[in-house]
Amino acid sequence: MRRRTILQWPLLAGAAGALPILTASPALAAETRPCLLVSGNDFDELRGRAATEPWKSWKSAAISRAGWEYIANADASARSKRIAEIASYSSLAYILDAGENAPVHAQKVLQMVGRLRQEISTPGVINKTQWGGTVPQANALFHLVLGLDVVHAALTSSERTTAETQLGEIAAIFADFDSFPSWTAAPIGAYGTWLAYRVTGGGGTADLAALGRTIGELEKHLQSVMGKSGAYLAAPTYVGHRLGSPGDRDPKSYFVDVLSREPKLYSSVPGYRDYYQDPQYQKAIEFYAGYLTTPVTRRLPRRRLTAEANVTVRGGKYAGDPGESGGLLHAKVDEPDFTRECYLRFDLGDLTADQVVTVRLRLYVKEVGADGCRLEVSQVGDVWPENVSWSGRPAAKALLGRWIPRTRFVAELDVTTAVRDALATGSRKFSVGIRSSVAGAERFAQVFSRQPNTADESSSVPRLLVNTTTDVVARDEYTFGDSATIGGAVSRSARTYSAYRFSTAAGSNAAWSLNRVTIAPLPMMTTYALTAEAPSPTVAVPSRVFPDAGAWFLQNSHDQRALAGALWNAVKDGGHQHRDTNSLHLAAYGEHVLRNSGYNGYPYPAVGFTYAQMRDLAVLSNTGLIGYEPSFADFAPPSLNNHVRTYGAGIVEDLMWGGIDYATGDSGGALPNGRHRRSLVFVHPNTGTQGYWTVFDEFTEVSGAGPVGLAWHPNSASDPAADPAMADYTFPVDVDPCTDTGVKLTAFLATPPSQVHVKSGPLADWTDGHLGRYLYVTYPLDAAARKNAVTVLFPSDDVHPKAAMSRVGGTGYSGASITHTSGHTDYAIESKGSSEITIGNVTWQGWAAWYRTTGGASPTTVDVTNYLVRKGRTLRWREYGFETDSYVSILAKGRGGQVLNTTGRDITVTFYHPALSLVRLDREPAATTASGSGWRSVIVSAGRVVFELVTT
Repeated sequence: MRRRTILQWPLLAGAAGALPILTASPALAAETRPCLLVSGNDFDELRGRAATEPWKSWKSAAISRAGWEYIANADASARSKRIAEIASYSSLAYILDAGENAPVHAQKVLQMVGRLRQEISTPGVINKTQWGGTVPQANALFHLVLGLDVVHAALTSSERTTAETQLGEIAAIFADFDSFPSWTAAPIGAYGTWLAYRVTGGGGTADLAALGRTIGELEKHLQSVMGKSGAYLAAPTYVGHRLGSPGDRDPKSYFVDVLSREPKLYSSVPGYRDYYQDPQYQKAIEFYAGYLTTPVTRRLPRRRLTAEANVTVRGGKYAGDPGESGGLLHAKVDEPDFTRECYLRFDLGDLTADQVVTVRLRLYVKEVGADGCRLEVSQVGDVWPENVSWSGRPAAKALLGRWIPRTRFVAELDVTTAVRDALATGSRKFSVGIRSSVAGAERFAQVFSRQPNTADESSSVPRLLVNTTTDVVARDEYTFGDSATIGGAVSRSARTYSAYRFSTAAGSNAAWSLNRVTIAPLPMMTTYALTAEAPSPTVAVPSRVFPDAGAWFLQNSHDQRALAGALWNAVKDGGHQHRDTNSLHLAAYGEHVLRNSGYNGYPYPAVGFTYAQMRDLAVLSNTGLIGYEPSFADFAPPSLNNHVRTYGAGIVEDLMWGGIDYATGDSGGALPNGRHRRSLVFVHPNTGTQGYWTVFDEFTEVSGAGPVGLAWHPNSASDPAADPAMADYTFPVDVDPCTDTGVKLTAFLATPPSQVHVKSGPLADWTDGHLGRYLYVTYPLDAAARKNAVTVLFPSDDVHPKAAMSRVGGTGYSGASITHTSGHTDYAIESKGSSEITIGNVTWQGWAAWYRTTGGASPTTVDVTNYLVRKGRTLRWREYGFETDSYVSILAKGRGGQVLNTTGRDITVTFYHPALSLVRLDREPAATTASGSGWRSVIVSAGRVVFELVTT
């Protein structure tokens, strides 16, 4: 490999302000190229990887795509994206496709340098106010610099000089970071990579200083969007794309690898950071790799078949008239002249019966008559023109299903068997007819046709969603802020494969997130070079609290049916956030059972709700509100007493012990008229007991009138089965289901509400958005202008039965008993904490308690196997339990647990247990202030301690 001194290209204005234009300065010793992401010494090892998967497939794909051509007639964003990909594929192919093809690949990189130089010279291509005029071009520069570094030895001196001159001109556009109002990480990473090329090529002291300032700008950017815990405080979809670009914004993600792969290259750079060893960035990658992804695994349908024909036919005196195929499709039964039916036909193409896994018919309902409607969907004959009349309409073959639609409803029907049977008989078409089964002038339904009237309706055309055996599989993500469950980066990003470079935990988390995933990352240089070991699942992602972002509680399992949930409470706005402080997302048995409003892309609406509504209205996510009028129209929630900002005060308490996870989020200033503290308790599944969640909501410091309200958004388009006592609301999980096991979610309102409203809200998921049904539950304030409420969220399916739940209440407290098939009974109770409460034979005092009992209700046999007390002073049964002279939070199982003392001072805690001889705190004998038979009082310092009760 050649050594050389780099051409000194002038450096222009930089991110930290106006930098002087620099001329040639004393050169450093040039490094051997390549050196940025790979070195020449790595080539043999890189080629050797291709003997096994996934590198074997990546090599084949990269060499094939290196032959792609530039597309001149695409838009500017797509042209730059193409340049980046060709540059990366060609530079990787240069290494892997050695021999006579290597010079061809090198020349391809050189050609793309010229193409990008031509691009940026075109007026309007660089637009610093638009993503498409900033990020794709920065991405192309990034990959061209890496590519030039790799193919360096195959170019003549003249070719290298020309390429470096052109890249310098391009890089200068990105040097003034402050001139970019958004997407700053892309210019930083692209320009920084160019500076790294200069420094390693023998650049002068000015290059070192400029790279140091660029690293400083990167740090400033990261600190603006990250918490001290390492959590990236933006919507999960955007966190994934920023930390783990799937190929279209790589300078945001992989500039840190350029800096960290070989630290000695940058030993003279002021402010240099090795991000592979940086504790905060390590935590950020651990967060990315394990806490954006749910256990839910989805087969992504590659085939979304739009109807090839559709028509509305009209009866009576119009029976012989041609049908109407544009605009809206109609179904109505009335007097003959006003009766209408509609028909749709789909071309199945080259599908075969043995390829089909599932097929869903999806229609978008625009409007339903005032008196409602019932629709019947039947399979019909396939031979009819699009202007067929009522008299010539196709005959029904078989009833496929029924719908009770609503306005802006997304109607889906499983038609797998019918389509598979049609294919088995040689048919290439599939047709359905839709009619109303109830009569009346105001009993009609209007459905969007395949010919939308407006651009906004283009995503609402009738479709068959076909899953086949060749579909790729990806993992779904959480819906906080501008995030959808599908389309996340973690499943398809090279970063997930190379996360192990930052820490063992990051690598382990990534392997968990990639388990069962078959979607492949783009075979770019960043993918192949940075992945030296294939992810292999070892341990499951553990429950973890990021105090400035939220709490993620996960069942210890690699199974896609495992339970997982998160309580979101960021302490600052890291971008693309919603007003959803203290919101929840829960997954169980292979489905999302509780989720938030979601995302359809900026700034697009979904199912009748604007982007601004989904972003700004807290009621459209799983949140709490104060004084929010409950009788609002579904599609026009009010802004009065809405959340006023996108962030809160973070997670203020957390404990995890013995199969129970607990955390409390504090709304801080998110609500304009009070404070909302939400505690999430995850009860892990165990032998004989199902996993579920209990939510304790506390509203305090209320100014103005109530009521307080809680919004619960199950992943359901259906109304719940409800009992008349306004306690038990069970929803079928029927929005984009991934399983066929009848998953349901029960919201058990343990604290009696004043009102329960079932409303319609958005469940946006890019083009797969649905109109969901949700609960808005209100509670009156008490005399002290406070309110506590307990809600049990219990998932079930055909295999995991729902527990028997009943309300438990009395003066000053309310809650639920949850009885499992094993006979264990759990209690979840709230109170004001001012007095002791006895339920059965357990006495406690505190703001909230959860505990599990066995042995029945007899005073001599009842036992508490686990307990949690939030802000409490005691929990006692028989000769067991604890007391304290202050308020603590405590979580225990058997003879061990954790105590959280938030008083800021030492307190005394008395533990009770037969034959108790010693109390250990954090493994050390505790200072005992008093003791007796079966009890000991010890000093507990401020903070969190682990206790152990030692018996003789």
